[in-house]
Amino acid sequence: MPRRSARRAIWPLTVVVATAVFATIPKLVTTWFYQRGDTAVQFAPTWFHLGELVRGGSYPPWMDPSTWAGGNYAAEALFGIYDPLNIPVWLVMSAGSNLMTTMFLVKLVFMVLLALGTYLLCREYDAEPWAAASAAVALPFCGFTLFWDAASWASGLVAFAYTPWVWYVLRRVLRGTANPFWGFVLGALAVTQGNPYGVLALVVVGLALVVEGLLTDNRAGVVKLVGAGACAALLLPLVFLPLLDTSGLTVRSLGALIANTGKLQPKAGDFLQASNPTAVPPIIAITGPNTVPATYLAWFVLPFLPWLRWGELRGRLRPYAGPLLVSVVYLGLVLAPSKLWQFRWPLRVTEYFYLGLLVLFARVLSQGLATGRRRERLLGSAVLIAFPAYLAWAGQPADLHKLAAGSALVVVLTAGALLAARLGSQRTVALAGVLIVGTGLTVALQLASFGENKGSRVWHAPADVATLRAHFDGRQGTVAQFSDFRALQHQSTLRELTAKWRYFLPGSLYDVTDVAAVNHYTGMGLVRFERSLCMSYDGFTKPCGYHSIFQPPAPSLPPLADLMKVQTIVVGTKQAKAAKTTPPAGWTQVTANGQVQVYRRSQALPWPASQLSFVPNGVQVAAAGSDGLRHQHVDLTTTANGGQAVFAMLGWPGWRATLHGRALPVGRDSAGLLTVTLPANSSGRLELTYLPPGLKAGIGAAALGLLGALALGWFGRRRKDPVATAARP
Repeated sequence: MPRRSARRAIWPLTVVVATAVFATIPKLVTTWFYQRGDTAVQFAPTWFHLGELVRGGSYPPWMDPSTWAGGNYAAEALFGIYDPLNIPVWLVMSAGSNLMTTMFLVKLVFMVLLALGTYLLCREYDAEPWAAASAAVALPFCGFTLFWDAASWASGLVAFAYTPWVWYVLRRVLRGTANPFWGFVLGALAVTQGNPYGVLALVVVGLALVVEGLLTDNRAGVVKLVGAGACAALLLPLVFLPLLDTSGLTVRSLGALIANTGKLQPKAGDFLQASNPTAVPPIIAITGPNTVPATYLAWFVLPFLPWLRWGELRGRLRPYAGPLLVSVVYLGLVLAPSKLWQFRWPLRVTEYFYLGLLVLFARVLSQGLATGRRRERLLGSAVLIAFPAYLAWAGQPADLHKLAAGSALVVVLTAGALLAARLGSQRTVALAGVLIVGTGLTVALQLASFGENKGSRVWHAPADVATLRAHFDGRQGTVAQFSDFRALQHQSTLRELTAKWRYFLPGSLYDVTDVAAVNHYTGMGLVRFERSLCMSYDGFTKPCGYHSIFQPPAPSLPPLADLMKVQTIVVGTKQAKAAKTTPPAGWTQVTANGQVQVYRRSQALPWPASQLSFVPNGVQVAAAGSDGLRHQHVDLTTTANGGQAVFAMLGWPGWRATLHGRALPVGRDSAGLLTVTLPANSSGRLELTYLPPGLKAGIGAAALGLLGALALGWFGRRRKDPVATAARP
């Protein structure tokens, strides 16, 4: 028995080790590979900050007003604040001494989980262990997953890593080999992760399995599957109601529901390059033309098509309807318009399309390679290698040397695989060895050819936590930064860009320091606030923002800097000159050179222990304070004629105000700052509290889902056979 268990563990262990080794190659070739785009300035610092919040007892971390536009974590949804598996990720990030190193280790773990889940899923569809391992190791290194999700969109990598596990467990629920409760658990993890693509995968996979169950006359399994999926779906309100309730106020509300910009939108012909590791499809990326093999799948898929035993599937397609439907649905989404509601950039779902294809491929490959009609099959492989390479060269003649190297590698590996398939009893092990090692070699070639994904934004920002804190912690109080270095985000100006980080921090990187910065990277920016400061989603600003902060947003109000209780202003020297603005009295210049000007407030702000920043004439405040991140109190001696009090935080939906237990109107001013309308001739304690919109409904629905799942688990448990039990000695 131990020997048999050891043999069973060989292939999963091979998947884990090979994936970990191959995922290290990009890190060795270029230090910054896994720190491109959103990872560097959104996910790494925000996960770090969330870890610190959890350590401080703030869970769930719904809101941090001190991080301004970047602090509405409940509405952002993307950070998966209800997913319990995210907690160790945040804690590890906040405990690490270097953001880049810790993030690499986190991504490596999820790439391994993705590969291992794919292995189990392929085995669930009766693929042989060697074939399942070959497909599983390839998936984390398909073009989009490696160069986009793993390199930049960390949340996308996590959501995709969950998908094969969700699919694997749900199919076992369908077949009756797993308790429906576990189907609910995996589905709930996919929902609470907060990434809409993970939720979409749950829906597509679930529907595909329902069809699979109906085609195989497994109605009892379908009922259990639908029950588990419905219970998991009841967590959707908890996770996404804050987003839906808030999105109308944010940049997400701008634009058409369906649009076609062409960005990250592949064409059908681009998938002819699925097995060419150095072919770059002509797709519009984030910063310009695509520069990486974004539609690459695996080197062996197209060359092996003539050698697969397709006849083995004749009359046996019904049990494999699940992966067939998943592949077809995602192919349709890949070729869809570039924006469908909350889903942008169809290239993002390429990896889900490839997951379905690899499950099918592993199943057919398990029958071994055909041996007859070798000449015709060799000709077919040659065409499937050469023709896509020619098309790639015709589109990019300057890439001839890269295409030649990639094609040559595929030819050599294909020849090696065909020879390995003729080695008698050891042919499957040898073939799998060539397939898996070939995956590692293609990764090495791709990194040598392309390096970092230049189609994603480059930052090369500092990552050492101690250095960041030592360098920037001298900036006191709330800090507003005015700068814009997008013009420098190119390889040719990389040295000039990195020099800016001596004075400025991009995106949400101030979260790693002890500085309370206004600037953050967010996809859910409050429109009024960002427009008032001429600020973009990445925290960069235009000169008009520096001018606006010294102006009152309305005639009866003080300047915006006072309403926001800003104590330090950091502005690029060029931007300050372009704005033609100098700070008014009450500000002292503490730094001035050709790169940066730093001003510090020289006069004390009112109510320093509170976010309260303004009350109307006649209103008297006895005391004001903050009771944690989501609660403010103000003791009012008199409200006089009433009016609007302003707080130095954003007026997100979810804030509630009471005076003597009576609800007061809460809103936002023209700059997006939170306002409370005070009644006339009143006094007492004003309480201001934040709870995510729809929280009660979300908790109620989630509780109902959990109860339903427990009931399903109880009635769906596998009962012992009474005859077999009685027959035991």
